[in-house]
Amino acid sequence: MSADEFENQTPAPIPAHERTWRHPAEIADAVRSDYLATPPPLSRRLTAFAATVSLVASAAILTIAIPKGIAAYRADTDSVQTSQPLPTVAMVKNYSQSEMALINSDKGTTSALSVGNGLWIVAADDIAASTSLWATTPSGQNVPVDIVTADSDTGLALVRCHDKTLWGAPSDVSHLVNPSDIADLSKYRVVDTVTSVTFIPRPSLSTSKDSADIPINSTNTVHGLATVRNSTNQIVGIVVRRGHSVWMLNRASVLRIFRNVSDQP
Repeated sequence: MSADEFENQTPAPIPAHERTWRHPAEIADAVRSDYLATPPPLSRRLTAFAATVSLVASAAILTIAIPKGIAAYRADTDSVQTSQPLPTVAMVKNYSQSEMALINSDKGTTSALSVGNGLWIVAADDIAASTSLWATTPSGQNVPVDIVTADSDTGLALVRCHDKTLWGAPSDVSHLVNPSDIADLSKYRVVDTVTSVTFIPRPSLSTSKDSADIPINSTNTVHGLATVRNSTNQIVGIVVRRGHSVWMLNRASVLRIFRNVSDQP
């Protein structure tokens, strides 16, 4: 290679930032990039039309999805439940049994079931923090009562009335059944003396493998303790509120409370 050839080699292409000229293809590519990056202008009329269509479509979707609101859906659910045939105890106002009474305290009122000998069973949670208790008999008389014992497993408590003239009639618990043996809870009614209503229980989705009791729920609220009755008005179970749940007690748990009565002086 000669000295002239060494000094005058064919140079490499000059990069774009070092050139003062541009190839037409480079200019076209830059123009195309700017065009694609810039949104087309919209007129005010077209913008207003698009916004109006969007609002109308949103309102239509909301109207179809929620036509009547949550309260209306609850009303529809209640009407469906009450329209079902009631094969057993009919819904009546001021429903009360002779063996049931009310226990009043400085914390409120709860239902009580007589077990005889001046003793009643009540929901333990309802009277746990009370400083004074008195019973309201079916005739409307108030008599003082005191707590005999409480069972944390069942959520029941035993209270005593010392006035023998106002002792309630003992309840017949010979027809008690285990809740697990009930195939259809809708054939039974829960009687709550506090609210003086009957309602249909339903099995709850929550349960406990360590308990023989069965949680239930209903559109009505159980206030402490209530009885479960069959078509002939016999007591087949007891429902009690423990904490934030309502449980139908198993037969053995209820009978254990009743056996404690015979041990009382």
